[in-house]
Amino acid sequence: MSIKKLILAASILTTLALTGCGGKGAVQPSGVSTGDVNAKIVFDNDKVNADNVDGLSVSEREVKITKPGMYTFSGTWNDGQILVDIGKESEAVLVLDGVNITNTKSAPIYVKSAEKVKIELADGKDNVLTDAEFYEFEDPQDNKPNACIYSRDDITIKGNGNLTVNANFNNGIGTSNDLKITGGNITVKAFNNGLKGNDSVTISGGNIDITAEADGIKVENTEEPHKGYVNITGGTIKIRAKDDAIDSVRSVSINNADVKVSVGGKDVKCEGVLNIAEGCLGKLEE
Repeated sequence: MSIKKLILAASILTTLALTGCGGKGAVQPSGVSTGDVNAKIVFDNDKVNADNVDGLSVSEREVKITKPGMYTFSGTWNDGQILVDIGKESEAVLVLDGVNITNTKSAPIYVKSAEKVKIELADGKDNVLTDAEFYEFEDPQDNKPNACIYSRDDITIKGNGNLTVNANFNNGIGTSNDLKITGGNITVKAFNNGLKGNDSVTISGGNIDITAEADGIKVENTEEPHKGYVNITGGTIKIRAKDDAIDSVRSVSINNADVKVSVGGKDVKCEGVLNIAEGCLGKLEE
């Protein structure tokens, strides 16, 4: 191996050590505002009942969040979208407390702008998100959102509840930055990729079941040397994919996890660094 490749490998492994097994992950950026809004939104088929608070606006097909804070959602919504559009230095927490949201023209959850968003799955609650088969975009030159749950910025999914993602248009859960999953019972059925993080996908817990027409987990940032990795340090993951189970450009690390796959392509596709502990990756027995 050349000196250049050795330096690159050391750099990637250092990054994984900071975000992987036994670590606390990346330090939250200083100055990030979590806000003091604590609002409840209840869906009733075609109606939306919401607390009257600054930073929350409601229309027939949209709940728009413009200030940091915690927003709790429950009920069934036949056709609508939760849109997060807050400052780049702000954080929103979306608590899914038993929701069933369908969108016939786009994604049920779209984070347009935020420093980060956390989606918390309330204990013991079932949550179902279903997107449209074809999306309608305000700007024809913009192809975002492109996932049933989509964020232009960092997104974390946590909690002990249940989440089913029915992605009929493209990806299941996607972000233009980092995607993290720390808990929850998550089922993803995707027309394209199951989990898609442009910069990274990090999984430290949860029970995740992915069925994808393309790749199960995909990361593709080739421009930044410290990005483009998949890091799995916990959880139980089942992947059924017509292409590859895990496709990453720079590195794949799997430790202290149970990953089982049934794929048409490769179990792991990566030309970079592989760090897969013995017994953590195996075939899925149907």
